[in-house]
Amino acid sequence: MRRDPRVASVALVLLLVGCGSSASPSPGPASTSPSPVGVGSADAAGAAPSCPPIPPVAPPPTLGQPGWWRDRVFYEVFVRSFADSDGDGVGDLRGVTARLDLLNDGNPATTTDLGVTGLWLMPTFPSPSYHGYDVTDYTKVNPDYGSLDDLRALVVAAHQRGIAVILDLPLNHTSSKHPWFVASEKGQVPYADWYVWSDSPQGSNWQPAGKRFYYANFGADLPDLNLRNPDVTAELTADARFWLTDVGIDGFRLDAAKHLIEDGAQTENTPETHGWWKTFRGAIEQTSPGALLLGEVYDTPQNSSSYVPDDLDMTFDFGLAGAYVAAAQSGDGSALSRVLEKVTSLYPASGGFGAFLTNHDMDRIASQLGGDLGELRVAADLLLTGPGVPFVYYGEEIGMTGAKPDERIRTPLRWDASSPAAGFSSHAPWEAMSGDPASLNVSTESVDPGSLLSRYRELIRLRAAHPAIATGSWTPIDVDSPGVVAALRRNPTETALVLTNVSNAAASPTLNLATGPLCGTPTADVLLGDGPAAAPIVTPAGGFGGYRPIAAIPARSSVVIVLRP
Repeated sequence: MRRDPRVASVALVLLLVGCGSSASPSPGPASTSPSPVGVGSADAAGAAPSCPPIPPVAPPPTLGQPGWWRDRVFYEVFVRSFADSDGDGVGDLRGVTARLDLLNDGNPATTTDLGVTGLWLMPTFPSPSYHGYDVTDYTKVNPDYGSLDDLRALVVAAHQRGIAVILDLPLNHTSSKHPWFVASEKGQVPYADWYVWSDSPQGSNWQPAGKRFYYANFGADLPDLNLRNPDVTAELTADARFWLTDVGIDGFRLDAAKHLIEDGAQTENTPETHGWWKTFRGAIEQTSPGALLLGEVYDTPQNSSSYVPDDLDMTFDFGLAGAYVAAAQSGDGSALSRVLEKVTSLYPASGGFGAFLTNHDMDRIASQLGGDLGELRVAADLLLTGPGVPFVYYGEEIGMTGAKPDERIRTPLRWDASSPAAGFSSHAPWEAMSGDPASLNVSTESVDPGSLLSRYRELIRLRAAHPAIATGSWTPIDVDSPGVVAALRRNPTETALVLTNVSNAAASPTLNLATGPLCGTPTADVLLGDGPAAAPIVTPAGGFGGYRPIAAIPARSSVVIVLRP
């Protein structure tokens, strides 16, 4: 949607709420590295709790099964700006298909692809605009992007590589050029009340049309549908089912999810909006029980989480996104630690929120951080070792810049250093390329082990290989270094200690965990960063005190340590 820039500071006003978990760690080889630092001591007399038997490793859900999305990393694509296959300067579906191997080639041993396992396509429906959020037909493909068969082929090719595909579905409104609205404006049956009409304006965002007014929360060209009308609900549900059952897509990102039904002056998060999503979800589950319904609820975590799990499977958490960016900018991890504790306490323990740094409505992260590679790397660390389901906005992984207006944060992806369009097209692009140097591109960064792209690849592979990082709970840890964010990530078969130093100086943190999920006498192996690492002495309460796991964490970097019994 076209809307106001996101405000990073929204995350910083959150109140602190505790969280925790209990599970069993997995067996593994003990570290043979010498301990460089003190491991602390038990704060209370007695032995650590013994570890229960390790449960069998259950395979993650496959596509089509509920919860299949929880261990994935998604990649947001603006088709118009991703790859042009026919040389007209406009990206298309065949262009996306041709580049899939660089997102994930389906071979886990490959290290030259990004490794993402989910694809979010911004609107692909017919639309009079460049962005596509003003739909004119919910059952067709934008001819700028290709055909319905092209989309089917993309879905098949993605699935062959282990990539799920979700479509961006705006249900709050249509284009003012949609045939439904044209007929509704004329009072034609059966569309006369398919939109929200009044004989007089009822407040802001009401637009004149002849002698009447229609409600359009996002602008005159985006009239709101009347979702109190059961015929409208039935039509939208049938259209959504078409994409799931006929085309084979795996779910939807649901635009403007908190705005569906207004109640007088209350225009957001109304009880009727929650009720509509429950009805829609129930209908979708009848034919596609594994479909992902992911809501865009640009709001506080309290309001965003209120849709999960009863109304929707997930919502994006904008407060956490702002806190990630603020921590990378400021070098202070304390506020972020409080936000993480709050957010993880609000959503279901099994997941429920989409995590991200920026998206198509926000100035790109590289512009917000002034192109500082250290800050960009540590922001990626926070996202991809953190809780929730991560979403990466195309170009973010190479450090593309872009600031409002919207067209400039949605410029074509830089694939190489060639002219006229950096490998995006053989033609002048629909929108001028970003103002980045020619060396900032996928091809150049692919062969540079120190590049931002290489860091993203490393982090995504780490997440894929370790279930504690992909789906584990988040237990915050007290730390004496304000620049360090510290937590235990834990699932039934693995425990990992995640330490991210967002500051511009090295840190030597000491950790304390009064009560925790640990047991036995663990060893410590470094998964990310430089070791060696020391293991904690576990207290009878399952925590530790005065624990220094590693001698130093370099500025703007992370250390991930797996703790094995």
